[in-house]
Amino acid sequence: MQIGELTESVRKRSVFRQLHLKKNGKCGQICENMSDLAVASEGPLPGYSDRPWRQVTAAANSLAAAGMVPLALCLQGVVPEEYEEPRLQADMKHFSAEAKANDMIFSDANIQVSPVTEIPQYFVTGIGRLCKEPVASPPLTEQPLTVETVGPKKAQGRHCLRPGQDLLVTRQIALTGTAALASVYEQELLKRYPFWLIDRAKGFERWMSVTGAARAVNHFGACSMHCVAQGGIFNALWEMAESADVGLEVDLKKIPVMQETIEICEYFDLNPYYLYSAGALLIGTEQSESLIAVLREADIPACVIGQVTDKNDRVIRNGENRRFLDRPKPDELWKIR
Repeated sequence: MQIGELTESVRKRSVFRQLHLKKNGKCGQICENMSDLAVASEGPLPGYSDRPWRQVTAAANSLAAAGMVPLALCLQGVVPEEYEEPRLQADMKHFSAEAKANDMIFSDANIQVSPVTEIPQYFVTGIGRLCKEPVASPPLTEQPLTVETVGPKKAQGRHCLRPGQDLLVTRQIALTGTAALASVYEQELLKRYPFWLIDRAKGFERWMSVTGAARAVNHFGACSMHCVAQGGIFNALWEMAESADVGLEVDLKKIPVMQETIEICEYFDLNPYYLYSAGALLIGTEQSESLIAVLREADIPACVIGQVTDKNDRVIRNGENRRFLDRPKPDELWKIR
């Protein structure tokens, strides 16, 4: 394809048509009340360079964890000069299917051809509207949830941790990181592990979305939520505590990890607690037993892994041993090139 902007015919045929995107889109309808909106952007995901459309689910996860209903998407892409139009069409079909799976539509897309990139690079921005579903319990603050109250250092907002809350995590950590490793390095791993183990690990990708869990939590009542994504559970714990300026005490042995994750991380000498974990949701709540029961009814496992404290220390306990939580680190998947 020629360098620069796509030709009008290619853009209509291979981008707009595949994304079911009209020239004017629906952005005007979505943006009528900006105070109710939030955005979440996603670039290349570790371990998913061959499936860039998974960025759609990652963006939807971030919006859902902020108490938003994911609505629309904007797509920006840069593809190499030798990229053929049928491959571009295939990518757009995958993006469209991923959007449909998340009940979202595309409102804009801009794809360019560049001589300085060797692989396609896509960037997704998700747009969400404040979830206004009724909740089962009254909020702990009368301050309304808006885009401003979701941001960092807004400790009084509904989506920030508060001392005294329990910390829950849904599903197991590192599922999507494990799935990526099993898919990309399947043949290498099969030399050491049985087929059933690698096949099960590849299947963990189906649990990438947290929108169902976030919807259940949002309907339940006043809770704080945070997606566990790049950098794994340890990065998520730090980010969530830092945004609310609180301390944590977490029991390492209570953090749920699949045996397949342990085996594959051991093979690559990776730390599963810093491994890509889209699909897990970190939650702060004063009503952990009731919330776990609600999530269980939705077929979403969850467990308490620690508590929020009013101190500055962020502590990880492992039996009798105690250590402080490190500052965020790069995702373990970036170690493998």
